[in-house]
Amino acid sequence: MKTSPFSITHEWTFKPASFPEELEPGYAPLRAATEADGLRSLGLIGCMGSVQMGRLFQWKRHQVRRMLAEKKLIQHLLLKNKNTIPVYTIGPRAAQLLNLEWSHEFWRTWTMEQILSHLVFFQFCCAMRDKQKAFQIHAAPYPFTGRVEIGSESRNVLVIRGDTSHLHASLRHSSYPIIAISESLEAVMPLNELLKEAKLLLDADLKQEYRFYRQIKGEWVIK
Repeated sequence: MKTSPFSITHEWTFKPASFPEELEPGYAPLRAATEADGLRSLGLIGCMGSVQMGRLFQWKRHQVRRMLAEKKLIQHLLLKNKNTIPVYTIGPRAAQLLNLEWSHEFWRTWTMEQILSHLVFFQFCCAMRDKQKAFQIHAAPYPFTGRVEIGSESRNVLVIRGDTSHLHASLRHSSYPIIAISESLEAVMPLNELLKEAKLLLDADLKQEYRFYRQIKGEWVIK
């Protein structure tokens, strides 16, 4: 199987934006419903790439540039092998307008596994949107990256990256059904017992018309 573009095995380096002092949010208003919805989703999950923003929120480059200038967005750099990928978080003005949690340079606490989980979560959202599904994005408690609400159904999204040994205790207490996303079937195997009722996608499934895996007698099969 081809290595996922979101694989933890790539050589990753996060180069976050740095500000010597607390940023002043300014006074820019929200300019459209898509701006408010997108910024709220981004603030609840963490960070995302520019292509994902275009696919999910239909933001154009000039809109992104304006939101950067208005301190609604902040751009960071993610180095993958020798390639540079711009990624974005909310800025102080978005947090103020939408009553979202904000602290100075909060992104510096993230591990690479967390950053990749944010990107994979939004890649899943892009794939759902391509299926023309209407859904809402919500925050979710650790170890989940976020929660998606589709009609009357809500599911916590677990993105599996790196070591999974620390996940066992917290996975026993999910208040919602689970969608797990993994690089491979091998990577999810240590959690099979805890994910008996979960739906599973592999990274590769997010590029196409996906179908979920379900467990039958301990084996993941597409249903």
